[in-house]
Parts: sequence; structure tokens; C-alpha cells
Amino acid sequence: MNTDRPFQIGNVLVDPANGRVLSDGKEHKIEPRMMDVLVYLASRAGNVVSREVLEQEVWNGRVVSYDALTGTMRKLRKILQDDARNPRIIETIPKKGYRLLASVIEPADSDKRLAPFNKQMHRERHSYGLLLIVFISILALTFTFNFNHMTKEVAQPAAEPYTIAVLPFNNLGGDAAQEYFADGMTDDLITELAKNPDLFVIARDSTFLYKNNAVDVRQIARELGVRFILSGSVRQAGDRLRLNVQLINAEDGGIVWADSFNGKLKKVFSLQDKITDNILTSLAIGMHAPASLLGSDDRPVSIEAYDYFLHGRNRFFRYASKQDNQKARELYEKAIELDNDYSMAYAMLAWTYAFDAMNGWSDNRKVSLEQALVYARKALARNEALPVAYFVTGLVYREFGQYEQARQEAEKALVYDSNYANAYVLLATLLYYTGHAEEGLEKIKMAMRLNPHHPYNYPFHLGQAYFILERYDEAIAAFEQGLDSNPSSERMHVWLAAAYVKANRPGDAKWEADQVLAINPDFDIEKIRQAFPFSDAKDLERFLSAIRQAGLGGQL
Repeated sequence: MNTDRPFQIGNVLVDPANGRVLSDGKEHKIEPRMMDVLVYLASRAGNVVSREVLEQEVWNGRVVSYDALTGTMRKLRKILQDDARNPRIIETIPKKGYRLLASVIEPADSDKRLAPFNKQMHRERHSYGLLLIVFISILALTFTFNFNHMTKEVAQPAAEPYTIAVLPFNNLGGDAAQEYFADGMTDDLITELAKNPDLFVIARDSTFLYKNNAVDVRQIARELGVRFILSGSVRQAGDRLRLNVQLINAEDGGIVWADSFNGKLKKVFSLQDKITDNILTSLAIGMHAPASLLGSDDRPVSIEAYDYFLHGRNRFFRYASKQDNQKARELYEKAIELDNDYSMAYAMLAWTYAFDAMNGWSDNRKVSLEQALVYARKALARNEALPVAYFVTGLVYREFGQYEQARQEAEKALVYDSNYANAYVLLATLLYYTGHAEEGLEKIKMAMRLNPHHPYNYPFHLGQAYFILERYDEAIAAFEQGLDSNPSSERMHVWLAAAYVKANRPGDAKWEADQVLAINPDFDIEKIRQAFPFSDAKDLERFLSAIRQAGLGGQL
């Protein structure tokens, strides 16, 4: 078939040249790679195409992660309104690949190949025009009768506590190699502001999604659910720094406070303190967190040590690979060599060891966890008010199955930083593992509020809490949301299969079980038992029984 000309798959019109699809009367623009996959399957309609062939032909033989293709398929099905469990367009063949089920029709007349698109677009524009006229008329009447009422509502102040998001600072130095420093300024300000219990601070994972993204601050505020936005820029030239900062009230777009700060690099911490104090003063919030929560100063004496630390943190927060994690570790170690009392460097070093163990990157998982505990304790010996050190300690105890100790550490982290989203996630898991699912549910919801653009593990834990509470429909929705961002998560498919069983949807459960076996043909239910050792045997057995009913009997 001619891959440049429009064609029809069932009742779906596809225009490869312009990257658009007309499905159910709606036009969708789709990504080039997604279009390439669709066209390739259409060119081999009725035949099974393996993952290897698709990766070779569409990704030009590059090695790609499992979820690159799986994610593409999920997006395609969503646009085509196709159900993976009862497919009418694209069928998944477990352990083999994919097959296009629908017939492919190529227009014979090239001059009319775009007619279906253009005709539909003309109809839609005409309809939209009529709707717009009606809408404007209604809006005008509504505005006339409710102007005073609307004005009063808009003027209402935001509810306490104040909410704020710190956007990634722009690097104005002209040197891309200095990007890590601008990111470091952002991270430090988030950390300092989060220490104040009167301020609700959005997690860095969510705000960094807007890095180098020219989006209106009012839109960002709506998406993050905050009233205030802090933005700024950094210019570094030799040992000189210039920081430009502005605090914006997202309700009206007005600038609450703005200033520029100049100084030497070695005075960077003093500049950060001035910015933090000005923000809190502008918001009429106490200047600092209570002294009992501050602990020792976790900043290094050596500016060179700080530079190594920033490089390390920049690498670590990529969450990308074993190599990045190892490089971050080396940079933290260099920071500690220059400043043996650098508590934050010890805490982040500890996290790299815990991260190794949790991702299966370690040659000896137990040794890595023990090493993480050693460095976390060194961090706390130097600063007892370091939330990340308590968080890592809690992770280690959880991985060792010592849930009560882990819970205590997670709670300590939140005492010193009530905005610590990851600590809420950790605490949530410890609560629902130990028979307190309702409390765990509230904690994971709080984590999602603090980190609106959360990673896939957030809905995973949300789904587990709902499952334990026997709220299976809500568990299913949570697990499906997690799979949207991480389609290759074996454990997510396992839990979704169990939830489908409990929701009396055996067909869907079987389909999910097939996905698990496609990802891991050697699936063993005993490993699942070990991975989720609930303190209440009834919770565990209910989960394992559902897995067996889904068709994942394993070796129990």
C-alpha cells in the first residue's frame, strides 16, 4: 500500500501525510511514531507482527524499553476507541505480537482522498459556529444577571494554608553546562519553603514538568491547584551570581513581590535565605519554621562541595538508570570528601544505595540496604532534622519487612517536612500493609495533592489501598491510570487482574493475566507473596486467591 495516501481501517480514516485520524466523527492529531506503527500494521493487515519486527522497522533497530511500544499501542487504542480486551481493530497476541483485525481500504481516486476529512471538518466548523453563537448569547445573559455576584466570589481570598509552586529557574548564563546550578537553586528553595508548616508546597517532580515550557502561570496554577507561583532566573559568570525572582498571585496574574539579588557564588546560601524570607514576609507567614524543627544547618562549608552535591542531585533526580545512580553516588562522595559534615550529601548518598536495592541494580541487595542505613544514620548524626534521611531509613526498614520501625521513620520525616510527598507515599504503604487501609488511603491522596503530576507508583499504591478496602471499581480505575504511564509494570497488571476478579469481570482478569505472562513467562506467585507480606493474613489470602482465579496459579 502507498503509505503517504489516506486509507480507511474499518470506519476509521487515516491521513499519514498530515498525521491525523478521523474516528467517530472526531479528528485527532497523532505522534509520528504512533502513525508509523499504525501504517506498518495496516500494510500487513491480518498478519501477526512481532514486537521485534516493529522495533526494527519503526524504531530503526534501536534498542527501546518494553513500554515504548506497549505505551504506543495503548495510546493508539484510546484514539481509535478500541478495547484491548475485546479488540475490533488491533489485537494483542500474547508472546507473539500484534495483528490488525479490521479491513484496510485504499481510496482509488487520489483527488478525493481527503474528502472525508475536509467534509467532516466543514460540518464540525459549521456546528461549532452555531454553538458558539448560542454560547455567547447565554454567557452574555448570565454575565448581565450575575456580574455583582461573580465579582464578590472572585474577590474571596484563597483558603489557608497558602499554596505555592516553585517553577524551575531559567539558566541565563548561556552555558548549558550550568543548567544543573539553576535546577539546584529551584530544589533548594522548594526545600527551604517546605520547612514552614503554614505553607503548602508542591513537590519538585510536578513543577519540573514545566521546565523550558512556555505555559501561562495561571494555567500552571490551575493544573497544580495552587494560589501562588514563584519563578525566576539564574545568571552565573565566574564567581558572580545574579538571581531574578518574582512571586505571582495566580488568581489575577499580579506580581506580589519581585527583586534581583547579586552576589558572589560563595554567598549563595545568604541569597537563598533572603529570597525565602521575602516570600514568607510577602505572604504574611512567619519568617521560619519553629526552631525545634530546624536542627543543624545542613549546608556545606565548602562551595566546591556544594557544586559536587548539585551535580549529584541533578543526576539522581533523572531516575533514569543504574549508571546515573552510580554517577550521582560518586559525586556525593566527592562532596563528602571536601566536607565531612555535609549531612544532605550523606542522606542523598544513602538514597542511592536504597535505590540500587529497590530497582534490582545491586549485586547484593541486603548489603546495599545496610549501606543505605549506615549513611542515613551518619546524616542524622550531623543533623537530626533532616527529612530525607528519615525517609531513606524508613525505606530500608520497609524493604527489610520491619514495618513498625519504618512507619516511625516516615512519621519523623513528616514532622520535619509536612510537605514531603514521598514520605506520605511511604507512610501510606506501611499503613495499609498493617491493617490501617483507610488511613493509608488518606495519606496517598495527600501525596497526590502535593505532587499532582505524580509517577505511576502513586496510583499503584492508591489502587492497593482501595483493593484492601474492597472498593474494587475504584481500585481498577487507579491501576488503569498507573498503566497509562507505565504499561510494562508487571505488578500493576497483577493487581489489576486481582481487582477484575473481585469486581466479577473474569474476561478482563484473564486478559490482564495474559499480559503478565507476556511480560514475564516465568511468573511465580510465591515471589508476589514475598513482595507484599501483609500483616493481616486475610488481606494477603484474598489477594492471592484472586490472582489464582485470574489464571496466575504459579508455584504455590
